[in-house]
Amino acid sequence: MKKYLPGFIALLIICCSVTPAYTQEYKIRQSTGMMGMKSESTVYVKGMRKRTEPGTMMGMSQPITIEQCDLQRTIKINDKKKLYYIDSFYKQPEEIIDEDEPVKKAAVPVKEKTVPGETKKGGVITIYYSIRDTGERKKMYGLTARHVWTTQKMKASPDACMMKDSFMIKTDGWYIDLPKFNCPVRYRPQQVQRDPKEKPKLDCKDRFVTRRKGKGKLGFPLIETTTIIMGDQAAQTTEMKTDLETLDFSMEKLDSMLFEIPPGYTETKNEEDLQDKFDMSGMLGDVMNKAKRDMKTKPAAEKQTANGIRLGILPPKADEQVQAADLQQQLVNTLTTGNIEAIAVSSEEEARTMKCDYLLNSELSKIKSGSKVGGLLKAIKNTDPNALSSFSIEGSMELTKLSDGTSAGKQKIDGKYEGKVNDAAGKALEGGGMKLIDKIQ
Repeated sequence: MKKYLPGFIALLIICCSVTPAYTQEYKIRQSTGMMGMKSESTVYVKGMRKRTEPGTMMGMSQPITIEQCDLQRTIKINDKKKLYYIDSFYKQPEEIIDEDEPVKKAAVPVKEKTVPGETKKGGVITIYYSIRDTGERKKMYGLTARHVWTTQKMKASPDACMMKDSFMIKTDGWYIDLPKFNCPVRYRPQQVQRDPKEKPKLDCKDRFVTRRKGKGKLGFPLIETTTIIMGDQAAQTTEMKTDLETLDFSMEKLDSMLFEIPPGYTETKNEEDLQDKFDMSGMLGDVMNKAKRDMKTKPAAEKQTANGIRLGILPPKADEQVQAADLQQQLVNTLTTGNIEAIAVSSEEEARTMKCDYLLNSELSKIKSGSKVGGLLKAIKNTDPNALSSFSIEGSMELTKLSDGTSAGKQKIDGKYEGKVNDAAGKALEGGGMKLIDKIQ
């Protein structure tokens, strides 16, 4: 055995160091929630290019975007109309003042060429940008994510033409670095939305000044909450919040044509040509679908049979390695058996409203990846950071009888489980849950 050990170690090192060429190619599925609606999008990343295929929300579909960081531009595409629009990263000149620099120099406005006899109008839009890295770190999909807060406040002078009201954008998110993908950070939105009936003022052009401070960098968002506050936080303030979460993250070989302008498409010089008409029927359809999903759970309180047992399942408590909502649904599916009806609830109050007899609470206090040669080699082969591995999982589960609040049973989780991290956690919870419901059947 000693004779072959050095050769085996050398082979393992070679396997770990020689990775397929497409290990820097990613496919990420994400969900965005706004005003109770959810929309899924798919993001593809290959080298210095990124393609985003957004979903439909409120009956509106958005153009596909291709960020070509190597060419410093974004391509926006409408597949239905076979149109595309090219947007340069630096379409408009702007001044950037770093507030953290010890010596602040006066910004020199960028001089633009003017046509003789032409009068240029416009004001100044100042962007106050701050960024703060909280210092928190955690592993997500095999990569190190950092917790970063940003704030952007846009304030226009009275003679500005692109916008009149001030507004603020706050983000709280977890970001990762994707090797090779590196696009410049934008400190202002690409386009300020205007009333469709209002014609753009061709002779009016604003000057942008960015004043930034703070240390840290963003990156690719895996989890992000964005809050937009209109009206300068005064009495007429309007607030809108969106939540982004990553549903799936994988590595796979991607076709380079995904990141190019499709053959046969026509270029438009007006970005508004890409927008589809507002689809009222589509919006109503989304609302009706959401109502139907809600009806599947709310009327369930009326369906309980006389001899049946209703079990409320709370989302398992765990760290960000796993998806709590997915584990909760897995428990619902597994524990709905015989005379037991399992339903997902968010709190004890909701469980009582749903007329549950018992409430299941679970917590995974430790999820640690094991060092397994077989899992390592398979991960290399599949280029999947969450490929088959072994996890040491510890935790506890407790069943509470809601009629009197007493404990109907406790179950300890302590063992090694195979599979991707979410699958391994699901197996641990399923085993403990099945042992608990044996006590109440």
